Amino acid sequence: MTSDSFFIQFPELSDEHIEASATQLLSDYSEFSGSSVSTPIPVESIAEHFLGYEIEISDEGLFADPDYLGGIVFANNVIQVNPSVESNEGRYNFTIAHEIGHHVLHREAYLEASAENASNILCRDTNDKPLIEQQADRFAAALLMPQQAVSDAVSAIPRPSKLKTPRAVRGYAATVARAGSMGNVSNTAMVNRLIDLGYLSEASYQRGSSYDFSRRARPTFRGILWRLLTRYRRRMK
Repeated sequence: MTSDSFFIQFPELSDEHIEASATQLLSDYSEFSGSSVSTPIPVESIAEHFLGYEIEISDEGLFADPDYLGGIVFANNVIQVNPSVESNEGRYNFTIAHEIGHHVLHREAYLEASAENASNILCRDTNDKPLIEQQADRFAAALLMPQQAVSDAVSAIPRPSKLKTPRAVRGYAATVARAGSMGNVSNTAMVNRLIDLGYLSEASYQRGSSYDFSRRARPTFRGILWRLLTRYRRRMK
């Protein structure tokens, strides 16, 4: 986040409002694409084809610091992603969804308040969690893991009798993700989403207020192939 954004009065948004905003975006994208949208949610397509953003992998400027995971430049319609998250599908998707959250929730207020500096970048920093970053995290979770999809997945699998250890909680979250075809999110993100929706009241949030601060996972073959195909598609445009 730029220092200028600290002086912008962004609205306080309820969780219900953020959930509804993510649901509405999925509905609008479904109408745009001509087919119902299902999990895994295609956040790259939503960002590029529906919202008109260019996704740029960058290690320059702010992104020379791996703590800056992503950013959005409203004036130029660019979403920037730090290469440190590129090979991890879950973290990459969450970063894109987080920036989409800024577009939906904060773009109008940001441009109105900073008209003279509209090219400034709004960044996602792992060490910095002001209100709008928390809101964008919440939006990203609702977008990637829609409430109904999570509910259906939870209903489709047996619930373990004991979920008292981190290993058991993570195992349950992984099972929910598989049942709901949400393999493009991190295990940490799914754990926290289940907590938010009331399915894991006995568990604690993973790594504080963030959804996606899990240890960097080793890239899977599926994740590597997915990223290579994405790069190929971009070069063919």
